[in-house]
Amino acid sequence: MKYFMHLRKFTTISITGPACMLNCRFCRGRYLKNMVDLSKGDPGKTLRELFESGVRGILISGGFTREGRLPIEGYVDYLMDGKRKYGFIYNAHLGLQKDIELLNSLKRLIDVVDFEFTLSNYIIKYIRGLNLSGDSYIETLNKMIEAGLHVVPHLYLWHPGFTRDIFTREIKVIEEHGLREITLLVYIPESRNMALPSTSTLINNLRYARKVFGGKIYLGCMRPYQVKNNLDRVAVEEELVERIANPVHELISDNSELYDACCSLPEHLLSGFKLELDQRGRSLY
Repeated sequence: MKYFMHLRKFTTISITGPACMLNCRFCRGRYLKNMVDLSKGDPGKTLRELFESGVRGILISGGFTREGRLPIEGYVDYLMDGKRKYGFIYNAHLGLQKDIELLNSLKRLIDVVDFEFTLSNYIIKYIRGLNLSGDSYIETLNKMIEAGLHVVPHLYLWHPGFTRDIFTREIKVIEEHGLREITLLVYIPESRNMALPSTSTLINNLRYARKVFGGKIYLGCMRPYQVKNNLDRVAVEEELVERIANPVHELISDNSELYDACCSLPEHLLSGFKLELDQRGRSLY
């Protein structure tokens, strides 16, 4: 099993600092506070300092506009310069970026687009607060693929408005677009008063995804810690996924492959982020 985590070689930056115009219900900008702020000071200097600290891969993220897209335009030159000078590998959360000219230019910059794909009005309208439909997500996916970007759709294995019917349609759209990878997420409730799904619900949904999707499945880093132990264990025992981000430590063994990177990184880029383990399954990095 391949396991992924961010330790030293891979980090996450926010090109908007802690600010987010969209201000979704599930985040309210709190996740941005733990990212490296590229909006403060000289972006070129920040990228250089990251390289000097040992960083070789970066997840480009940040707050979204009210239209649900990452305002990356003003940072493309800085990021491209960082790629030329330091050989950075870039993942990106672009959101609903539909500007085909911009997307075409990003093909030379971004190695993987981690694209949250949903057809659920619960996520789109209630959580994201967007006055849009699933068609906007399909349109965005079309344009990203048209631009030649490597897209790994991120689907929700569960959220409070989850239905099997919508999940099935999401997977069908992904397959119709010829994509052979998906990352599955488990929604983390914004309030402690909201009930978490049962482990059996998550496992059944994961088994279903494995049954109907013919490509590779990755278990992404968004998973409530309360469900990780059983979910991760069954995912490994039943070989329901090919990769797991931030795994339960007990699963790591001598046979594990451990990487300091995002779980959607293409196979040909993994060697530069591989970690070695000691006899007790601890990283020797």
